[in-house]
Amino acid sequence: MTQVLGVICLVLSFASLPVAHDLKTGTSGVIASIFASLAAIVCGTLIWRGRLIPLALAMGLNVGFGIGLPRAGSAIGSTLHFADIAAADTIVLIAAIAMFIAATLCIVAVPSALKQRAWARGELAKPDYVEPPRPSVRTLPGVGPAKKLVPTQVIHVGARRGQPAIIIGVAVTLIALGIIVITATLGGSSPVDEPIVGADARVDMLIDAGSIDAPPAPPSIDDFISAFHAALSDDKLDALFDPKVFSFGVESHDIAEGRDAVLAQLRDDIGPAPREVSAKFSSSASDGDVGWFAEELRVGDNTFVVTAALGLAGNVWTIHAVHWAKTMPNSEAYKLAREGNLATPDAIPDTHDESELAKTMREAFANKPSFVDARSLRPDAFNFGSAGERLRGGEAIKKIFGRIKATIHLHDAVKVGMIGARGGWGAANVDYTDSETQTFRVLAVWIKDAGWRIVQTQWSNPR
Repeated sequence: MTQVLGVICLVLSFASLPVAHDLKTGTSGVIASIFASLAAIVCGTLIWRGRLIPLALAMGLNVGFGIGLPRAGSAIGSTLHFADIAAADTIVLIAAIAMFIAATLCIVAVPSALKQRAWARGELAKPDYVEPPRPSVRTLPGVGPAKKLVPTQVIHVGARRGQPAIIIGVAVTLIALGIIVITATLGGSSPVDEPIVGADARVDMLIDAGSIDAPPAPPSIDDFISAFHAALSDDKLDALFDPKVFSFGVESHDIAEGRDAVLAQLRDDIGPAPREVSAKFSSSASDGDVGWFAEELRVGDNTFVVTAALGLAGNVWTIHAVHWAKTMPNSEAYKLAREGNLATPDAIPDTHDESELAKTMREAFANKPSFVDARSLRPDAFNFGSAGERLRGGEAIKKIFGRIKATIHLHDAVKVGMIGARGGWGAANVDYTDSETQTFRVLAVWIKDAGWRIVQTQWSNPR
């Protein structure tokens, strides 16, 4: 086992030399790994003869590699990570465990080695002992035709011509082992950690020299949501909304388009600033330059459910469509529907939009099977119900809507908007009928990935 691991380490050590050289991270650790790998191969070969020194060295080498691998201070860790192998960490962990197992087997083999040496001494002490002739063709231990172990292969007698070589081998092994352990302990100069810093430094130098332009990383959706909460609190909302933003509000007549109209509607719903804002629930996701989030927000004395479609442009997220509503318990909605007092939302003006997204939106809400089919299977897909019900995960949403005994169809026209090249939003009034008919407002967020698919929806009863 030690021989096999030594060969693997040797191959990967040589493979990592160009990597360490090109990234200028130092090759001392790699060279130490090469020497240690060679020593492991030699020691592993000599273990079978019960040699205690090779056995101890093999044990030390295995422990050293076991320590060095997880800390990325070895050629194996360097090569696997630099090659961008997805399972690099798992492979390194398995290799490290194998090293410790090999070290344990070396320890377990010590009693057998001592017995073998005692046997060899006993054989050599016999008065009639005659050393058998050595074979004319030599083979590596354990390789080639099987032959009986002789005592002098375990214990040398007479002149020890190989003693200087053994001393040199032990010294080289211990030096290599020391370098490996020290490198692992101090973090080393492995390409796993250092080249990224070095590469960044070179990029910074190029930027400073004006050679290339490297835009800063875009803010995360979570960063935007935090800014959104702060803006709700102090009423500094303007910069967070796209100039052509669309909005559904709380009241049945609350349909707005354009930043000024949407902000006026929103301020009417949430009241004057300053406002205390806290999130009771939040879900968010993004895909390239398209983002979406859903929240249950406490704003002042009122609780709202909110969803939004976001777009990234100029390294800034803005809201392209928002649905702002209050939940209505199902019992209350059905009671109002039976009495004929459930509000019907204002119609969405028909612009006779024949874009691909508008056609897809109309088809998706034409009936329940079409809606289920239009849902994305993404695990970050989301649905908000009119009573605040929350469904997460595309598969779960498709299954639950597929089992609901109800029909759905469009009440009037649809309104859509593109976000980048492969994102968009759609707004519609949708009739939902089971025991009663309710006309819901629905805002959907779409992603085009092998066809348009819905990644988020919110259904609400207008007040």
